[in-house]
Amino acid sequence: MTDQKTPISVMLVDCRPLVLVGLHDLINARKPRMEVTGQATTYTHALDLADQLRPHVIFFSFFPDALNPLEVVAELSRNTEMKVLLLKGLYEAVPAAQAIEAGARGIVLAEDPTESIVQAILKVHHSDVAMDRAWVGGLSGYAAAGHVPLKCNVEQAKQARLTLRERELIRAIVGEPSAKYVSIAGRLGISEHTVHNHLSNIYQKLDLINRIDLLMYAQKHGLNHEVPPNSVWVKLD
Repeated sequence: MTDQKTPISVMLVDCRPLVLVGLHDLINARKPRMEVTGQATTYTHALDLADQLRPHVIFFSFFPDALNPLEVVAELSRNTEMKVLLLKGLYEAVPAAQAIEAGARGIVLAEDPTESIVQAILKVHHSDVAMDRAWVGGLSGYAAAGHVPLKCNVEQAKQARLTLRERELIRAIVGEPSAKYVSIAGRLGISEHTVHNHLSNIYQKLDLINRIDLLMYAQKHGLNHEVPPNSVWVKLD
């Protein structure tokens, strides 16, 4: 692990030029905290480049290639100093649960805010324990290997800070994991801006990074089945 003065080196693995440019600019804008040190557009090149560069974090996308991406993830993950972080589109059919089992340390949705991507890189790099390995909404499988559960009372204390409206939003998202935020906002009778504000508060209170983290957390701790007292949404903006 690097010290605070050493930039987190990030390698990008994607076949789409626009995605590579976007991630490159996003990450390098956070210098000296992190920087892109290499890019690969094929899995063969990714394996060779990772062996040469030994990056701290590998941003990995699934795409058509001669090599099996799951096998590539497993090979990259053999070196525990290199953390594989998946980049997945909301509607992309990616075997995320299998990738986690193969060694990937976390998943980021391409549709998530840019700061969530930055925070995911930091969390994966600075943590010796992988993110919670659970999936809902069509992504099956939960692997507890490498996960150290927090004490129940700690999680209960976090959840106690959630407001009724925040709990309603969590259930709405878990109930339709692939729905866009604008759709969820319309269903709840609030603005998309309000949804993002509430999500920001939820992430902070539960110590989460993004929507994927929230789905995993809600499934594990039963927030998707909770039935709180009656409440109504009030549009404040």
